[in-house]
Parts: sequence; structure tokens; C-alpha cells
Amino acid sequence: MRVLEVLRVQDITPLMRRVTLGGAEIDGIPEGPNLKLVIQPPGATDLVWPVRGADGKPAMPDGRPMLTTRTYSLRRLDRAAGELDVDFVLHGHGIACKWAQDARPGDRIGIGGPGGPEVREADWYLLAGDQTALPAISRILEQLPPHAKGVALIQVPNRSEEQPLDHPPGISLHWLHSDDGHVFEDAVRSLAWPSDVKVYVWMAGESTIVRSLRSYVREEKKLGKKDFLAIGYWRKGLSEPEYHEKFDHDRGEDFYEAIRHELEHSHDQ
Repeated sequence: MRVLEVLRVQDITPLMRRVTLGGAEIDGIPEGPNLKLVIQPPGATDLVWPVRGADGKPAMPDGRPMLTTRTYSLRRLDRAAGELDVDFVLHGHGIACKWAQDARPGDRIGIGGPGGPEVREADWYLLAGDQTALPAISRILEQLPPHAKGVALIQVPNRSEEQPLDHPPGISLHWLHSDDGHVFEDAVRSLAWPSDVKVYVWMAGESTIVRSLRSYVREEKKLGKKDFLAIGYWRKGLSEPEYHEKFDHDRGEDFYEAIRHELEHSHDQ
């Protein structure tokens, strides 16, 4: 775990806040789509961070309670500048949301990672998700090759939550305005797919929607487990720890296959 500090805070839209982090410990940080945020209690002044316990797992010194950990997408990593961005949806509740709302330059936060499976090469891409997936989709769009073709479907509550996104000209970007997650699900199901090309699908959002779409691309579109990644970012009525404990974030075999692929690829290098 690294301890980084807040360099600056910027409101990208009324509901999306970008927190830029940096500091000495960012040197040598790995690349990857996901990171763990280790958050101190509100108002804490005696900052004590987890250490590696005897069993290899994180543990707090002196029997202190474990700090809150939340999973977020890495929006941007600039090694030359020594900084990274994390975008937070300000939905009005949750520990990470409250931290972002109160964040000021000089505040410190723990970072685990980044890491996780990346998008695989394909002839045609489908990227889809709700507002919680917007930071990840934005990063994916920026990293796709210039010749990439496909469709990106992003659901946000209203037009004021749209962002200017860099993307290859062959990617058709569509904003969907609704708070109902079934809107982006319906958009995915009604989309015309190309035939006789290699397709890769990346989807994230509310758990029940993602589970439904995972079944759709696997059973109706006949995609193999290496050809898509469907991630439940949140589940209505559950905190992240509860969601992880009860449903493992609805991660399917495709997710773990992607993890194995990333590990094998890194070992080959």
C-alpha cells in the first residue's frame, strides 16, 4: 500500500468530482484499471496505516480497527508528472463519496494497486455502463488504438453529466439520459452487432443489470469467456463489503479468466 496526498480537486460535472493524487510514494506505481482506496475516518489526525500481518494480509497496528477500503477506477496515470486521477460520483452517500466531497489539498489516502484485467484486442468493441462506469470507459476509450471501431453506451442522469471524451473516430459514442439502469441494458440488447469479426464487450454498472447482460452476450451472442468482461460495480441496497461478501461483485468466470490472462502476459514479459 502507498500513501498519496491530494494535489487538487476539480468538479468535472455537477455529480462527478476528480481528485488528483501524488506524492513521493507514487514513484514506481504499477499500471492497471482498478485501485483500492484506503480511507481514514472523518476528522482523523493521528493517521495510522495498515501493515502486512503475519498471515500476509493487511492488519492494523496496536489492535486498531481496520480502515475502510473501497474499489475505484483509475482515470489517469501520469508518471512524468507524478500524479493520478480518481473520479468520484457524488451520489450523496457512502464513505468514499463523503471523503471526495470533503477532500482538500494535503489530505492523505492509501492506495492499493492499480491492477486488474485490461480490454483485449478486437475488430469491434462494445463498451457500456452507467455513470459509475464512466471513468473506466473514458480511460478505455483513450487507450484504444486509433483505428478501433465499435460503440460506447454511457448512461448518465441528464445532459449536464455528459463529458467531452477523447475516442477513436470509429467508435460511436452515445449518451443515455436516465436514472433507470434498464435503459442502458435495453440499448445493449437492441444494438446491431457486426458479423464475421472479432468482438470484445466491456460492461459495468449495477449488479442485476450486469448479470442479465452477461447472460445475454454469453448465451444469445455466443461470446466466449475471453471475449467479454462484465463487472458488477455496485448492488442496490448493499455496501461494497456486503456486496463482496455475499455476491463477490457478481464476478463470473470471464473476470477470473481475464485475471489469469493478465498474469500470464506479465510473466511472459
